[in-house]
Amino acid sequence: MEVLRTIALYVEDKDMPFIVIGGHAINAYGISRQTGDIDLLIQKSQKDKWVELLSRLNYKLGQNDDKFARFRHDQIGAWPIDLMLVDNDTFSKFLTDSSWNTIGVAKVRLVSARHLALLKIHALKHYQEHRYVKDYTDLISLLRTGLTGISDLDLRAFCERYAGLKLYDKIKADLSEGKD
Repeated sequence: MEVLRTIALYVEDKDMPFIVIGGHAINAYGISRQTGDIDLLIQKSQKDKWVELLSRLNYKLGQNDDKFARFRHDQIGAWPIDLMLVDNDTFSKFLTDSSWNTIGVAKVRLVSARHLALLKIHALKHYQEHRYVKDYTDLISLLRTGLTGISDLDLRAFCERYAGLKLYDKIKADLSEGKD
């Protein structure tokens, strides 16, 4: 994963922090899952700097809105890169709770298990048939690790706020399966 190392080295002294989220973060928590891209959380206010950096690395901007920017490379085998854009306050909270981790050959900030679970809950609110099973399985697997620190009360509140109590009921049922 040379491109992630290149990005990490480039932004090191440029005040362009990022946090690895998505499939690579799931894998870093010991949950085996295939992923076909690199997902990074960045500050929305720094989007232009990131567009410039990824353009220099020969990435082409595809989807581009106020929440996401998706980049693809013409070279076969190059990792697509998706940027999730958040406000500075949200990013600061995620950064404070993140930790250093090595992914491939890159030393990077890794989203906390708790925030990764919250991202998955939020993603499930916006039902996308092609993503639902992956995101839901990731969430259940993360919760089963015990690394999120999310209590039952917190889980209920997060689901109610971000996705609805129907999701909470489904999660509770699936987490209790096999326990007896």
